[in-house]
Amino acid sequence: MANDNHLFSVTCYNVTMQKQDDYNEFFELGQQKINFSFFELCSPDDDPVYTLKKVMEDLDFSGLLANCSDKGRTGYNPIMMYAVLTYANMRGIRAVDRIVELCGRDLAFIWLTKGQKPKRDAFYEFRNKKLTADGLDGLNCQFLRRLQKEGLL
Repeated sequence: MANDNHLFSVTCYNVTMQKQDDYNEFFELGQQKINFSFFELCSPDDDPVYTLKKVMEDLDFSGLLANCSDKGRTGYNPIMMYAVLTYANMRGIRAVDRIVELCGRDLAFIWLTKGQKPKRDAFYEFRNKKLTADGLDGLNCQFLRRLQKEGLL
């Protein structure tokens, strides 16, 4: 009976090796490698992310930037963080974990962040420490006025 066990291990070994060969054949042998940059891919021309970026060019961010310190470790650009939160809000996304996920997967979010991937702590710190209620109200009022001026609202 003890001799039967070694036959089982040989069978398992052969099956494992065959699976490994299948893996190598599919993924490594004869596969063409395609090199491209995510920035070469683009969102549709009518995506609201382009409108957001255009409207934000004329906003006054001095209130937001005043809350940011230039001491210590360099953090994420506060204007970019505001843009990401605003765009997420425009798309009906409020959960920070979902925003973090989209910053790594969604082309519009990747475009806004220029490939950076802020973590949830960065968003919470930005919301709680740098983006005051008055600053947010001021930026949102400017944003809405600019949308009205462009005829987009």
